[in-house]
Amino acid sequence: MELKRHIDKWLEDWKSDSNHKPALIKGVRQSGKTHSIKLFAENNYKVVIYLSFWDDPGLIDAFDGNLDSDTIIRELSVRKPLPDLINGSTVFIFDEVQECPRALLALKTVMNDKRYDFIASGSYLGVSGYVIADDTPKPVGCTDEFDMRTLDFEEFLWAKGYTDKELSYIREAFEEKTPLSNSMHNSFTSLFREYLCVGGFPEAVSNYVETNNMHSTLQITRRITSDLQDDFGRRRGKDKKPLFNTNEVARIRSAFSLIPSFLGKENKRYIVSKISGKGAKDAGKDAIDYLKDTGIILKVHNVYVPATPLSTNVVQNQYKVFTTDIGMLVGMLEDGTTSAILSGNLGMGKGILYEALIADALYKRGGRLFYFAKESGLELDFVINYQGEATILEVKAVDGNTKSAKTVMAHPDHYGGKTQLIRIKDANIGISDGILTIPHYMAYLLFDWQPALSMQ
Repeated sequence: MELKRHIDKWLEDWKSDSNHKPALIKGVRQSGKTHSIKLFAENNYKVVIYLSFWDDPGLIDAFDGNLDSDTIIRELSVRKPLPDLINGSTVFIFDEVQECPRALLALKTVMNDKRYDFIASGSYLGVSGYVIADDTPKPVGCTDEFDMRTLDFEEFLWAKGYTDKELSYIREAFEEKTPLSNSMHNSFTSLFREYLCVGGFPEAVSNYVETNNMHSTLQITRRITSDLQDDFGRRRGKDKKPLFNTNEVARIRSAFSLIPSFLGKENKRYIVSKISGKGAKDAGKDAIDYLKDTGIILKVHNVYVPATPLSTNVVQNQYKVFTTDIGMLVGMLEDGTTSAILSGNLGMGKGILYEALIADALYKRGGRLFYFAKESGLELDFVINYQGEATILEVKAVDGNTKSAKTVMAHPDHYGGKTQLIRIKDANIGISDGILTIPHYMAYLLFDWQPALSMQ
């Protein structure tokens, strides 16, 4: 099945802009980059030249010489016969471009060639030193960039057949702060629980929509997660030979596997020293940074005070770690978890998943997330900049203790300034005592969707 994605509209707008630069699509593996790009190209160009530096590494040599369009095309034609090119209706796709740094650099050279369009994509573009010993400079300011993530709840609803009209009911209720009917609220709650189990990997979503089989869908997500782990440490030297360091790979695997256990603890803070594996003093931190740079995890940092600008208050060595796709986290848990989620009878596991799903929702909208915690035990689940004001997000399954939030709000002079509170729980939207409560399925609306996203 074809999935409607946010990137579809972005690519349409990109092509219609007469001053567009080469497009650079970044994002975690299996997020659907290649499929969406190919589909767009097939529908909008008469000639599509697809090059995968991962599947066909022999193409890399074509970029060893001059990087102007004509030289690149001539060199490529020797290695791979090309069809006749049509000015204004030809697109070159450079897939897994991180494997060929000079192809990435070529985007700067071809930027002003209006005869053809160029779209590059890569899964490891955030990894510093991905190609060991390569000194190719990185192009700056020569691309229009899109950071693609797995499907968010809005895209999941599109996949389920819902139109923008049905989605507008959620947005209108959020903007007007008026409850949906009980029927609508219950339906969207049920759909959101499905999304929580399925996650956003396109293959998993397609399987679930087509078969309604949660078990097979979970197995797909687990297989994808295993495939991602098989790629841990996938770096190569300038000589194109893989450089697998077994200790490094072991540390990365250990860092990834620890995520559920730390989220299950009281303060959910990730302790780097618990990562197993031999190596240098900072090897554990390097493993976490590698996972973040590949788009597999996000780090949510503690702040000294919950005050704007939040990014200036970051406690660098204190953070929570979440997977960038909620389905990945669910797949790491034991069998039976999805049944408990769907029935609304999750038990003690609520603490792990409800925070993680809000992190998932806001991360995929381009939102910057923080939290606030003191050694005294005072802790705020998340803090965001919402409409220019430091805003506490208390994430609960149904109800819970908001003592910490009330303490911070009652003492603005002590905690950096005025804050507001939004409760996110399994309840309809409403305002009580000046505090906004929203259901989990509305959380993505806290940030306007942004196509050019920065890794957290």
